[in-house]
This record gives sequence, C-alpha cells and structure tokens, in this order.
Amino acid sequence: MNAPLRDRAITSADPALAEAPRTAAEHLRLALFGVIAHLIETCAEDGPVAALAAYPFLADYADEIAARLGAADWTAADWQGALADWESTTDAAGLPLARLLAAGLSRLDLELLLTVGLPEEDPRFGDLFEQQTGRERRPTAGLLLAWWRIDAAGADRVEEVRRAILGLVRTGLVQVLNPEAPRSEWSLAVADPLWDSLRGAPPEAPGLRLHPAETLLALADFIAPPAVAAACRQLPLLLADQSAHTLVVRGPRHNGRKTLLGAVARALGQGLLLADARVLEDERRWTLLGALAVTLGALPVVELTLTPGEDRNLPALPLYAGPLGVATGHQGGIQVGDGRRLVTLTLPIPDAASRRLHWQAAAPDQPPATLDTLAASVQLTSGNCRRAAEGARSFARLDGRREIAPRDVQLACRGLQGARLETLATRIETSGTLADLALDDQTRLELETLAARCRHRETLAAQSYDGGASSSGVRALFSGPSGTGKTLAARLLAATLGKDLYRVDLSATVNKYLGETEKNLEQAFGAAEELDLILLLDEGDALMAPRTDVGSSNDRYANLETNFLLQRIESFAGILLVTTNAAERIDRAFSRRMDVVIPFRAPDEWQRYRILCMHLDTPGLDDEGLVQEIAARCALTGGQIRNIANHARLLALQAGGPPTSAHLFAALLREYRKSAAHCPVARPLGVPG
Repeated sequence: MNAPLRDRAITSADPALAEAPRTAAEHLRLALFGVIAHLIETCAEDGPVAALAAYPFLADYADEIAARLGAADWTAADWQGALADWESTTDAAGLPLARLLAAGLSRLDLELLLTVGLPEEDPRFGDLFEQQTGRERRPTAGLLLAWWRIDAAGADRVEEVRRAILGLVRTGLVQVLNPEAPRSEWSLAVADPLWDSLRGAPPEAPGLRLHPAETLLALADFIAPPAVAAACRQLPLLLADQSAHTLVVRGPRHNGRKTLLGAVARALGQGLLLADARVLEDERRWTLLGALAVTLGALPVVELTLTPGEDRNLPALPLYAGPLGVATGHQGGIQVGDGRRLVTLTLPIPDAASRRLHWQAAAPDQPPATLDTLAASVQLTSGNCRRAAEGARSFARLDGRREIAPRDVQLACRGLQGARLETLATRIETSGTLADLALDDQTRLELETLAARCRHRETLAAQSYDGGASSSGVRALFSGPSGTGKTLAARLLAATLGKDLYRVDLSATVNKYLGETEKNLEQAFGAAEELDLILLLDEGDALMAPRTDVGSSNDRYANLETNFLLQRIESFAGILLVTTNAAERIDRAFSRRMDVVIPFRAPDEWQRYRILCMHLDTPGLDDEGLVQEIAARCALTGGQIRNIANHARLLALQAGGPPTSAHLFAALLREYRKSAAHCPVARPLGVPG
C-alpha cells in the first residue's frame, strides 16, 4: 500500500466489496474506510508506514481495506473510486449518506463529517486525536484543516476546507463542544442521534420521536367529515409540487392532527419525525431536527401548545428544504422565518358519523346498535374515542358483559383526564336524577328542557341557519340565592346525562400575571371539549364582572380577561354551567351568550316539607306536626334545611337512637343562631329547653 496500483483497476467487481450488503450501516462502514485510508496517508509526516507504527490499531483497518479491494498496495483514492462504483451500482438513494449528498453536501463535507464521528465507532481514534492535538480526544477544526488541505491532485484547498467545516456546524451536522475557544481549537463532535441515524438506527433524543413510514396510517384510511377528507387528500399533491410549505394542522388535542400529518408523510414516501416545543427553545436541537429529517427521509413535525395572543416563530431548518408540519390548537399564531408558504387545515371534533367509524375501528366486536349509541351520546375527539374504547371494554368485562355501555365510557374517560384538567378543576360526584329536586313546575320544566338541549346539541347546531357554523356547545346560567339548589341541580343534570362534572377552581385559575388566567381557562375549556365533560363555574360572577372604563393598566388587563372569556364561552363546544348568587353583577354580554337562564327561588311551604322529608326519616319522629310547622313557618332555603336534617341526625347518633322532635328542634335553633335570627317556631311540649 506504499504506492498506487499501476497494473490493475480496482472496481466494485471485486467480490469482497461487491457483496457488501446494501444497508445504511454497511454504507457508513465503507465510507469510513475511505476516511481512515486518508488518515493513514496524512496523519504522520513520514507517510503510511510511520502512521501504522505510531498507531498500530490502524493496521487492522489497512488489512481489511486491502482484503476488500483484493490488492496489497492501494491508496485512499483507489478506495474512494471503488466506493463510488459500489454506490453507482447499488440502490443507495434511500441510504442516509446518499440523502446527505442529495441535500447538497459535497464529498469533502461528508469526509469531514465522518472524520469527526470516528470516535463514535472506535474509541481508539480518541487516542490518535489526543496525540495529534496534545489535549483533545476529538478532532479540532485545525486538525481537520491540516489533514484535508491538500486534495488528491496535490492542490491546496484551505479555504474550501474551512468553509466546509463552518457549513457542517451551521447545518447542525457537527457540534462545537467549546465555542468560546479560537476557531482553530474548536473541539468537534457529531450528535449521538445523528450518528445513530447514519447507522440506520432509530435516533434517541429528548423531544424527538421517529415513526417509520410503514407504521403510519394510510391517507385513504384517515377518518374525517367528507369536506375535510377531500382537502386532506390534496395535501400530498400540494407538497410534492411545491415542497417549501409549512403545513399547519389545527384542532383539539387527541383529534388526529399528528395522525393526519403522518398519513401525509407516508403518502410522500417518508416517515414522521415528531418534535415537541422544547426543540424550538434550543438552536442546536432545532438544527439537529433538520439534519435528522434529511438522513432519515422523514417529515419533521413540531407539536405546539399556544395560548391566546401567543405566537411562535419557526426559524429556517438548515440543510432541509422539504415541507414542515405543525400540530397545534386553535389559539396562537405561527410565523416562519425562511419565507415558507403557510397552509392551514383545521380538524373539527368529529361528527356522529365519524365517531361511529372510530368506535367501530377501535371496538369491532360491538353490535351496530351499541356503536350507534356510543357515537350519538359521547362527543369525544377522534383520538379519545380510540383511547376510551379499550378502557370501556375492560370495564364491561369486569362487570361480566361484552357490550359497552355509556357508563363504561364515562369511567374510561376518567383515566384519560390528566393533570391538564385536574390542576384547574375538581370532579364532583354525581348521582340521582332531576326528580330528586324539590322545585316549582316552571324551574323543573326549564331543567328538563336543558337536559334535552344537551342531548341534541349537535343536531341543533347542524340544523342552524348558518349551516352548522355555530358552536355545538350549551351554556346555562343558574341564578338565585345561596342554598336554593343550583349546584345540586348541576350535579343531578350531569348524572341524568351520564357525564362527569368538573368544578373550576378559581384559586388555581385566576393568576396575577398577565395572560396566565386566559391560559388556564383555555386549558380547562379545551380539556372539557376533548373529553365531553360538563364544566361548572361556581360563583361565576367572580369571572364575569362587567367591564369598566379604563382608568389604569389593571382595568385594561381585567377587561382583556373578560373579553377572552366572552369569546371562549361563545366558541365552547361542550356543556358549561354557571351559577351565581348575584346575577346583577354579571356583564350583560355574558347573559346574552347563555342559551338557558334558570332562576332558582327559595322553596315554598310544600317544597320545604318535601325537602325535609327527603333529608329526614320523618316516620321515625315522635311529632310529625313539628315537621309541618317548620315547613309552614320557617322561610328556609334548601341548603339550610339540609343543614338542619344533618345536625338532627348527628344528635341522634350521639344519643344512640333515631332522630326525635327534640333533635330536630335543637338543630332548627342552631341554624337560626348561625344567622342571628329569631326562630318563629315555639318549643314543642315535652322538649327540654
């Protein structure tokens, strides 16, 4: 190997090279042999013999190169020529190194990149670099410049090598470990995920996840309403003709945004490289995303969660010139820093027909009637339909059934409610029916009408004058004095509809920092829409106060919060219940946006009697007349009556017997003392004072 071969040509016809498998790992290995051959010729001033003497481990590589070429004497140029022939007779276009060349890298760029990555393959190269630099176990920019400054023809190319090194750093293919050092002393490395991709292995990096093309859904199988599905089918054609696009898919979480982007990637013959928002916060990781998209042949997709008024700039992806995908919600703006054209598609929450297809795909063993019921009764996002199906089937099996019931779905959905909702709202236990309320006929009719409206809200929205553009949400305001049953009515309504009820925690939602309250409210509303929950704003006047004239920055920000809540309530696609003791303190704009307003009044004499009977086992009392007298003479609310009954039962438990008139009267006096009022009922005969 001391002199070039003169008596024979070395080609890929040599069996040892021609029979090399056509894989990413083998292509990388063959390319590394070319780099190592160059190092053997250049790393020692006295030539290859001195290099092998100084670094004996290089002899193993020299022997393998000779064996693969079928010749004892060879040069680095011989190997590069043989490798080029192997690549030309191999279907190498889909291999990572070939993709880098197709993306614009030169052979010099590629050789420098592989030189930097040598310690990833063989740590003994770290010893070589340490001896060459005097301190670093990785190659420095100055060392690369010294080794590669003379080309095969003997011409000096210092500037070309310098530009190539800077280009590799700029595109994220090579990282500088000590950027504060002089440029010639830069210690260079290749990111582990990128090197793994060159080997053909899935990259492992925080915030990045690869989905190979064969694991992605076919675009023809993507479930969406007809109009949306037709637009989806055109996306691959659009991106194939003009790749410099940013495709933004908006919609709720778990609603098929990433699934659609994956289907588009598969239609383009690519995998999906999914990145979370953390990648945007680190320039090095962002450039790595572009480099990996090239080597993996994948569509890069960024998942963003934006708040109202927030925008996010997507810088250019060096090296990568294909389309970029973004999965995000309805809020916030997207800007691109490289002149890409934005294409936006919104995925709505699926309609009943689409939900039935999702349920059928996720639970194919269910009878058609069951699928119809599930699709009509539970308005989940597409992903949550699929996720809830398995949990619902498990709950059904635990109960000894094969068929899924709406109650199984309700229980399964509780497992899908993560910290996103539970940090801002509390689930309230629900049981019973609306018949358990002691109300006047008009209020009861309004509640029953509200329940019907909730059941048919999707159909009503579709039949509206604007062709279904209106939100399918239902917004109801319960107003009245404290203790008149507003919160109880919300619980019983949720139980009647078979849905979970979550009460928004105002202490966790309202935040003194600008924009944080809106962010928290959006989080709670979004989670309720995705899981078809009922959201309860108890004492809603705290959030819905009238807007004021702007006299200070505090007034301005308070009005901004009110304006956001007005808009979000109007677009809310779920069921929202608001209770208040002071309807007059609510901004009129909120009242106008309420579909139903139900006033709750203090109970009359007959209703008070019914409430007492429901809370207290009156047949066990020794004086039924006392119950009737309390109902007739005491203008109490339902909440106060409940307190009286509970305290009477407590006194009975302490006495070790059933409730008596004495217990009931003592509880009545206690309730009046709480409000510093006079009890209008005289002490019954026989009841001790």
